[in-house]
Formats: sequence, structure tokens, C-alpha cells
Amino acid sequence: MPESDSELAKRSKSGAPVPTANAAQADATTTALAHARAAAAYIPFLSVESLLPPKMPTKGEMEGVLLELRKRALVDEYFGN
Repeated sequence: MPESDSELAKRSKSGAPVPTANAAQADATTTALAHARAAAAYIPFLSVESLLPPKMPTKGEMEGVLLELRKRALVDEYFGN
């Protein structure tokens, strides 16, 4: 039984690129940069960098900050200020 065109279109193609998290992140970054540039064109006293979303720390960076805070709290607890 021959397949219809719609059934063939629904099948995934083996050669088609598969979107990854990095590709989605790069696309979101590009979009945010384009929006920031457009807004900065209308608001001359703001820079493009100030209109971009904030950079979120990675898990490793956050763990490092929390560990440093715990160490500092322990040193203050044992030895005082």
C-alpha cells in the first residue's frame, strides 16, 4: 500500500539537523542581542549591554560562591571578626 504525501512528511529525515541545547541557547542569545540593539537605537542614553538579560551563574560558579561564604562564616564563628 503506497504511503500518502502527509505520511511521508511526518517521518523524520535521517539527514536533518537535530536541534541541541547549545543551538537553542545561541538562538536565544542572538534574539536577545537583536532586541537590545533595537531598543538602544530608540533610547540613546542606554547601552546595548545594559539592555541584555543578566548572565546567570553556572552550577559550578554558584557552588564556589556558596562554599566561600560557608568558609568565611566558619572562620568568623571560630576566630571572631
